[in-house]
Amino acid sequence: MADERAAQNKRAAKGKRAVAAGHICIDITPLFPKGSTGEAGRILAPGQLVQMEGVNIHPGGAVANTGLAMKHLGVDVRLMGKIGKDELGTLILNCLEKYGAAEDMILADQEKTSYSVVLAIPGIDRVFLHDPGANVNFSGSDLDFEAIKEADLFHFGYPTLMQNMYRNQGEEMARMFRQIKEGGTAISLDMAAIDPASKAAGADWKGILGNILPYVDFFVPSAEELCFMLDGERYREWTKRADGRDVTEVIRVRDVK
Repeated sequence: MADERAAQNKRAAKGKRAVAAGHICIDITPLFPKGSTGEAGRILAPGQLVQMEGVNIHPGGAVANTGLAMKHLGVDVRLMGKIGKDELGTLILNCLEKYGAAEDMILADQEKTSYSVVLAIPGIDRVFLHDPGANVNFSGSDLDFEAIKEADLFHFGYPTLMQNMYRNQGEEMARMFRQIKEGGTAISLDMAAIDPASKAAGADWKGILGNILPYVDFFVPSAEELCFMLDGERYREWTKRADGRDVTEVIRVRDVK
């Protein structure tokens, strides 16, 4: 059944064009050995040596995750993410070149490439150590609007990690989306979790969404992401109820409604 569904998806995608743009980084995921479950504070105690079982290194972020998934489904997709001319940027380009997806990447002379260290300790939710790098200064001027005009879909993610996109109530993102919409291309928008200690946490997300969503055709945030943006008090109640666990384990249908 799964193989048949994949084949149907590939047939549906054939002939379609898309652009995946926005946040990109390199994900570095140390592999914890089986049986190393428990509290993060105990496993990662200061001065302790933790024996690992390898590491996964691959491009992450909306551009790589969604863009390469589209590639696998047979979509003619162009990837537009901003990286630095450094070792991590070269690593991303080498990975994307394997899929013929590196041509439209945006290379910045004075920027550093974004990275995430993903601590996936068995038994607890993942912890992300993230440096947004060049994503902070991503703007509409980085995009090839002529190429976007030829696409059926423009997929953009994660403005919550891109400072230019959320400052001034999303003014730059709204301008960018307006130009793309006027060119006749559909827009899908993907969000990411917001660090409560980051600048993004202090942004007026209700105002930002009010400015950008009129141009967006597909918007499917997680309940947790949307609650943080629209109802901070309720979000704090959810996290208190979760008590260190994943919030999705404790919220109910009526919470989402």
